[in-house]
Amino acid sequence: MKPNHKLIKMKKFILLLLVILTSINLNAQTPTWVCLNVSVESEGQEKFIESLDNLMESVDDFPYTVTLFETQFGNSDVNFSHQLCFLGESAEDFAQWGVGGNPPTVEGVLFFNAFQDFVEVEQIVLGQPMIFDPSNLESDFQAVFAINVTDVQKFGSAFGKMMNSLDFDEGSFELHDAVLGAEEGVTHYWVVRANNLADFLEGRSEFINSGAAGQFVGDASGSFEFVFGFGSRTIKNYN
Repeated sequence: MKPNHKLIKMKKFILLLLVILTSINLNAQTPTWVCLNVSVESEGQEKFIESLDNLMESVDDFPYTVTLFETQFGNSDVNFSHQLCFLGESAEDFAQWGVGGNPPTVEGVLFFNAFQDFVEVEQIVLGQPMIFDPSNLESDFQAVFAINVTDVQKFGSAFGKMMNSLDFDEGSFELHDAVLGAEEGVTHYWVVRANNLADFLEGRSEFINSGAAGQFVGDASGSFEFVFGFGSRTIKNYN
């Protein structure tokens, strides 16, 4: 009998997720997120999303905001079709995830089956927001720029100065700390959210032509480098 490699990978994924969520000592009062970068087979996307809908509708007092994104733009390093992200108000929310609890519901079993059949986990990233407004998760488009910050004090000062002087009507800027699981050389994520792709492009032009952008480039020079970036649209937002 041949081993079921997909089931083995699924079990490894669950074990890794539980280890991350139960053993990390984070600042208990700091919002925390976990993003699963996954590849969903095209023939299983509808069933996967439907099972996720049913699962979220069946759960009471779920302590996480859950968002599902579909990747639209990325280079060869971006090997995932979707991101499934869980945002908690504090690290304590994640410390309790996966420990004890009620037996699996029917909806939970169906979601697990759909996940096992159609989803391949490529990466699990643990992070914490530094500059972030959760209401912006309602935006339909996001651009994520993975960066390597080599001089935290210089970069932070330049980024804060830019945010204070920025008049950006077409979207929002965020900065997140990559705690565990990020790609080699990635220390932070610079996220830009907009209502749609057109607004993002308009805002991008506005930012590039603004004095704030030029000032930031000068102030932050030598303190960071871009590693890669990708763009995605929001499919689902729960809780």
